[in-house]
Amino acid sequence: MTNYSDSKIATFEQALKTFKEALLENPSQLERDGAIQRFEYCFDLAWKTLKRHLEKSGLMDLNSPRSVFLAAYAEGVINDENIWATIILRCNASVHTYNQKLADSLFGELPLYYEAMHGLLQKLKE
Repeated sequence: MTNYSDSKIATFEQALKTFKEALLENPSQLERDGAIQRFEYCFDLAWKTLKRHLEKSGLMDLNSPRSVFLAAYAEGVINDENIWATIILRCNASVHTYNQKLADSLFGELPLYYEAMHGLLQKLKE
């Protein structure tokens, strides 16, 4: 299981690099949309990698992002459950609803979400 976990962490790390590259100052609409898509797949990798980490600690039956992040907070893996609750809501909104205002607003928040994901990666690599 360790090799699989290490592989998940490496994949998450690579995805975060591409996410960071997409955080441009004055993006075109296409660049903005690409950054949002990178946010979405990084979030997916974040919760699934964290789920694997928690399973290694004996926590099973974590089948949703919300349950994974609540367990991670309870276990001290993350220290700010509010940012992750916000990330879950924003990711769900971006995946299921598309409009220009939402995309513009979300893009402005992406650096904060990147920092949360990067902090999680560092914790998982410990």
